[in-house]
Amino acid sequence: MRTRLNLKWIVGVLLISISSIVLGQEKAEANLADQLHTEYKANGIDQSLKTYQKLDTDKTYNGFQEPLNMLGYQLMLEDKDLEAAKKVFEAQIAEYGKEANPYDSYADLLLEMGNKDEAKKNLQKSVDIAKISDTDLDQQIYRASTAKLAKLDNKHRMFEFMDGNYDVDISNYEDGKLTNKNKFHSAASYDEAGNILTVNFTNQANNSVGKRIVVYDAIKDQYDMAFLNPTDPFGINVSHIKVKDLGNNKVELMETYVDRKGKEQSVRHEIMKNNGAVEWVIFEKDDDSKSWEKATVQNFNKSK
Repeated sequence: MRTRLNLKWIVGVLLISISSIVLGQEKAEANLADQLHTEYKANGIDQSLKTYQKLDTDKTYNGFQEPLNMLGYQLMLEDKDLEAAKKVFEAQIAEYGKEANPYDSYADLLLEMGNKDEAKKNLQKSVDIAKISDTDLDQQIYRASTAKLAKLDNKHRMFEFMDGNYDVDISNYEDGKLTNKNKFHSAASYDEAGNILTVNFTNQANNSVGKRIVVYDAIKDQYDMAFLNPTDPFGINVSHIKVKDLGNNKVELMETYVDRKGKEQSVRHEIMKNNGAVEWVIFEKDDDSKSWEKATVQNFNKSK
């Protein structure tokens, strides 16, 4: 939605994904949506809705190709008549209040109108309805509404503080004692849509020592991370991260992964952000202890 979720892009992808459904819909349904739009052009939206009540004899909800749903998006995206679209989407909720999609569609309009708080309420309503349904339509709506909610909460950009270039001082520990120090450089950036974070690591000789790719999984509320190590014969290491806000610019990351022997392992991270600098502490458990031991401290400072 331009600065608000890029609505046209979301809707465009959605329409492409259901093109086979739309093309296969009954001719009467397509004609009814067209009739409603023609009536709107001639006599206004109120009369168009009256026409809908007279002509819509099939009260089965037809999902994405429901005439009111199609009309609402047409008014919003093509005619730019947001108030008319609002009446249409509200009418769809009034008639099909037990369906998930009307709330998701109405949320798209509310976001286009700049009403983020009400949009979130409707997306949550959509999620609550869709998650207890096993229909293909509701599974699609569940994924779409959940992703939109996460994006509104900016969860996909949790690691935004890493964006840019940093000089990193690394200290490694064993049994509480410093074992060695090192330095490297990190350069991080998001893709154009703001969904994928890529971090490139280089040593002081400017040689690549790895690349990290992070993507938010809205359904599981976790971050999926891949580390590409040019010196590792296995190539790619994959892990999953849960985030807990500890307050005062401090967060905890609980990272899990499956090692080369097929055993699940965990690593705990504590990140402290302070005026552009970042202290990243990594804790590990040894085989004989249930307590976390400090393994690595990474201090990130913006490159000059």
